Amino acid sequence: MSFLENLYQRFEAKIASFLSGPKWKSRVVIVAVGVMLLSFFNNISPLRHFGDFYTAVIKEKREYFLYQTIKDRAASITYNWTYPEFTGMNNRTFRLTMPAFVKALHIQHVSIVLYGLQLILGLVFLYMLINFLERTINDRNSIFYAVLGIVSTYMGAAFFIDNATYGDFFCYFALFLAIYYRNPVLIFIFLSLAFWGDERAGVGSGMVFLWWWFVPQWKENKPFKIQINLQMLAVVAAWAAYGAVRKFYLVDKLGMHDTTKPGEFAEMFGGSWPVWGFKFLWVFEGWWLLILLAFVFLSVAKDWLRLLAILGALLAMLVGSLTTFDSTRSGSYGVITIFLTLVIAQKYLTEKELKVLLFLIAIICFLHPMATRTNGTGFFLM
Repeated sequence: MSFLENLYQRFEAKIASFLSGPKWKSRVVIVAVGVMLLSFFNNISPLRHFGDFYTAVIKEKREYFLYQTIKDRAASITYNWTYPEFTGMNNRTFRLTMPAFVKALHIQHVSIVLYGLQLILGLVFLYMLINFLERTINDRNSIFYAVLGIVSTYMGAAFFIDNATYGDFFCYFALFLAIYYRNPVLIFIFLSLAFWGDERAGVGSGMVFLWWWFVPQWKENKPFKIQINLQMLAVVAAWAAYGAVRKFYLVDKLGMHDTTKPGEFAEMFGGSWPVWGFKFLWVFEGWWLLILLAFVFLSVAKDWLRLLAILGALLAMLVGSLTTFDSTRSGSYGVITIFLTLVIAQKYLTEKELKVLLFLIAIICFLHPMATRTNGTGFFLM
């Protein structure tokens, strides 16, 4: 046995021992939160926003950044608020989930309440993530590595790091809940909340549609075929309801409109495409190993239609993210890609191979710097 093999086996034994107790899920959550915080060791820039948050909310007694736009719109849902360009404030006309929540509950201290709720739901998400992974992965060590890999990316750390609030975590969580639960009514509700939280969730929900199309067939070892189920119909209904309400009621009847200037998306795309490799890489970080490997498996199996469908949904999300400066945030709406490709890999890899792969992904994601603002090429994080 080589030195590295011996070292790895000893490490594996210690992790297995750590996860052997009845409260192993709580241990995973605690370690995951710690690893998430430590993952900023090589780029502390995103943490500087907490100082701004403290100054605005505690010292100056005002709402911080986008929390103020949420409070404004909660006061008047249909008023066409205008804000400075390229601030993230001026394209939130139809992002009504949080304003409606604030209005319904008569929340006064919006920054504190929404960020506090986000932290609580973040911990709930981690517990639910473990339960969800148990449906696909039997080995606790593998689940542990998968959780660490996810919380070391923006999509997994958004519940903590997004204190602005862009509302990304709420949308990511709603997309996750749309594959966590099978009830079509719940799927419709969660997707609707995500769409009205950020329209980019509508593009990301393409992966939710593919999840309910492909995963049931894989679990029953059925070949590819057109097979409509209630879960898929719920996704389509959510798309249709969002589009109809937005176009025919909010726009045509109430006169609401987006405040982005003409050509703004083309301008941002022009600044993004020269560095598309960086922008794509920063979304999934180490999870690209799993995604690309899943594409290889589908190619070898000549499962071309599934491959093209998943690749098309992924590219729609990633290419679309180039039309914004904050491309890591935008691309992360494709979070369901991770779970979909994990199911594929689990079918073709042994338990040991999958565990090693997830271990490598966790290491890469932890070491990969969390993307932040860069000069000249736009915003990678916020």
